[in-house]
Amino acid sequence: MANLLRIGIVGFGLNAISLHSELDSHPLLKGKTKLIVGYDPNPNTNKRLKKIEGIKVAKTFEDFLDTKNLDAIIISSPPQYHADQSVAALESDLHVFSEIPMALQEKDIKRIINAEESSGKAYQLGENYCFYSEILYAAQLISTGELGEPVYAESEYLHDVTYRWRDQGFGDVDTPRIDSWYQLFDPLMYAHSIGPAQVVLGGLKNPMPFIEVTSFANDIGGYQGDPICKPAKAFQVALFRTESSAIAKCANAYIFAREPTRNSIQVIGRVGTYECYQFDKPGRLFLADGHKINKAKHRKGKTKIIDSNYLSSVIPRIKGLYSGANVRILNDWLQAINNGSNASIHAKVAANFCMSGIQASRSAHDGGKPKEIKKFTN
Repeated sequence: MANLLRIGIVGFGLNAISLHSELDSHPLLKGKTKLIVGYDPNPNTNKRLKKIEGIKVAKTFEDFLDTKNLDAIIISSPPQYHADQSVAALESDLHVFSEIPMALQEKDIKRIINAEESSGKAYQLGENYCFYSEILYAAQLISTGELGEPVYAESEYLHDVTYRWRDQGFGDVDTPRIDSWYQLFDPLMYAHSIGPAQVVLGGLKNPMPFIEVTSFANDIGGYQGDPICKPAKAFQVALFRTESSAIAKCANAYIFAREPTRNSIQVIGRVGTYECYQFDKPGRLFLADGHKINKAKHRKGKTKIIDSNYLSSVIPRIKGLYSGANVRILNDWLQAINNGSNASIHAKVAANFCMSGIQASRSAHDGGKPKEIKKFTN
């Protein structure tokens, strides 16, 4: 990078700490940025910022934006603040890396798009799950035509985040409850499944937008069937349709009796399938031999186990949190800033992710009635 990028971080929870750590110490990122300011209104969290030598600890968000020589910001505040803070930063001529979700309301999506276009700055939605090796590999199989025309994708993020409502993050039902921002929106609005599904169907450079959704959600999870996340739903699944008639199934959970978290991806094309039912575990690739059928009445073809060694020969392995996904997405953003180009998950791509989640939520609350999804073209 021609010049050291001077950055600020808004919200200094665990996600912000991990992002700062990667920028500060990972060989691929080290020396490209310098943290000069931080802001978090929580007094306890603010103590962490004050331990970082040589940075300004802002008293307000406005004070944060007024920081001299600031080039870019990382927004890791609670989701209800993402839209306003993104717009304010872009309008202040700052590059923006925003944690998910992009926004909670449709009206805010266009505001972010307009602010990015007017500013000429690089906005990146921090949907790091799009940068997992398994997602990038699946996307490459479709982009290169190896699987043929995409027919179906399946993406799951089944995560039990009950700890978010427990004082100190652990304990039984008698442990005092605290409120969480997860209560503000249904699971698919949180993402981690929609973005990866669009990426595997169209590739990282041109994720395939969804144009219609039918979704269902329930409140079954939780102690005695009373989910701690309400009024948000505990579990949600949706079927999405694309303009090419490919279909994607996405499922997300806030409360799900499964450990560890399940992150899975499957993509099916006309001539083959790639499926990985748990990230960082071996997947399976099947390529059909034309339309031949064997004696066991099965489609002829070749099956290959896609283990970590083979996967890294196609998608170079990067060490780091989330199997290197954080490093990849941060590096993508920094390269976009350096090149004066769009980041991979710029505002319009992010909008296609975000609107899909919003409309899935509307469908679920309307008894599964199909909802059209506005498409934001690049």
